[in-house]
Amino acid sequence: MVWAQKPKEITINGNAPFAANYEIRIINYSDYITFTPLVVASTKIDANGKFQLSYKASGVQLTKIEINTSSSELFLVPGYQYNFDLNMDKELFSLFNPLDENAYIEIKPNPLDTNDLNFKIQKFSYLYEAILQNHIKNIINNKTYNYFDSLQLEVSQYFPIEYNPTNFYLSFIYYTLGQIEVIVNTKNQKKTFEKYFNNDYILYDNPAYMSLFNYYFDNYLYLSPKISKTVLDDAINIKCDYLTLFNEIGKDYSLVNERLRELVIIKNLSQFIGNQDFDQLNVVRLLQYIIKNTKFAEHKKIAENALNKVTKFEPGIKVDKFDFKYANGAKFNPNDLKGKWVFYQFFTTQCVDCIKEMLIIEELQKAYKDDIVFVSVSVDADPTKFIQFKKKYKQFDWEFVHFNNNYMWLKQMEIYSLPEYLLFSPDGTLYMRYPPALDKSLPILLMQLFQKEEKEKNPLEVGRD
Repeated sequence: MVWAQKPKEITINGNAPFAANYEIRIINYSDYITFTPLVVASTKIDANGKFQLSYKASGVQLTKIEINTSSSELFLVPGYQYNFDLNMDKELFSLFNPLDENAYIEIKPNPLDTNDLNFKIQKFSYLYEAILQNHIKNIINNKTYNYFDSLQLEVSQYFPIEYNPTNFYLSFIYYTLGQIEVIVNTKNQKKTFEKYFNNDYILYDNPAYMSLFNYYFDNYLYLSPKISKTVLDDAINIKCDYLTLFNEIGKDYSLVNERLRELVIIKNLSQFIGNQDFDQLNVVRLLQYIIKNTKFAEHKKIAENALNKVTKFEPGIKVDKFDFKYANGAKFNPNDLKGKWVFYQFFTTQCVDCIKEMLIIEELQKAYKDDIVFVSVSVDADPTKFIQFKKKYKQFDWEFVHFNNNYMWLKQMEIYSLPEYLLFSPDGTLYMRYPPALDKSLPILLMQLFQKEEKEKNPLEVGRD
């Protein structure tokens, strides 16, 4: 069972002086199986550091406030108005990915409200982590209820522990403890199922519930002794029949509930991608069947996200519009490079390894100038650093562009660290999302690639007697 309420507006007023003139985004997770990010609101922070955002939501969401690649998470409740002061060390903020340094945006509510959901969950999490440290070693080593009961008793002295699926806060506490109890029930999984999942509610938007769900049902169809490999092979590899799969695994005690069963199928099918025991095309077809035929709106969305996640970087796909710019401000048009292979290197002017790689690009460009175009893409938050870099290193005479602060494009392409690369075919489609590194096997790949092309263009003629 799920319940829906009429969407209500959430308004956020704030002050972020460290990020004046930058874009601020509110990002929700589309679901807690694929963790697909969804931008629900965005605006430009003004020159004084002020901003205001608003959007509508039908339920409590764990939300990410993001500026450039810096972020922090909090819970937002429909119908509420929030006022936040945001702060962050400017030096860390200027890095490509401050999370590499465990640096986050500091969020301070103004004024502080002790009844706010964030305050209550933060208070619980802080005390819970402290209490857990005193018990977790014994729980993991002994896996007996004595130690879990001691943990639960101590937590209950400060917080209510009760099953109340319509209360987000109480459910968060209840299922957070469940993530520890499942360790104790390793040899009796049915006990975990009966307590936490054998009911009419699936809490799709509660991260504590979904964390327990993801742990309990991780590769469940493949690993469960209740489901034979013969059943999976017949339903997936031989018949590619969703109803056969759905009906057969329903004999498992954890999968009697049809809504829960389908959710587990979606999660596990996405995990079967790359597993050579399963026909990969059939796995995709089954996800497509669910998208088309499911009775549950939540499952359609999750299956679409799962399918997109496993197919988004397949060779031959078209990539969302580039929005790069040259140092002179002119727009970069990837269509101008059609007919040649294109290798993109992503860098910042602070990335020493990236700049060292440019010496390799310099040599590769000389060797393959008629076959491939190299494009170095600056992801410096401040474009003036890119412009100064281009003036300084005039010997690097291939294509150089700035990513034009298109952070969502980087997120879509999963570019989270540097250096990073993309390789495109002459027809303008993606050839490799993860090509070999410049200082490793890329020269070998290019040599093989262009030797093969040369053979295809000039096949050897067989002589006649």
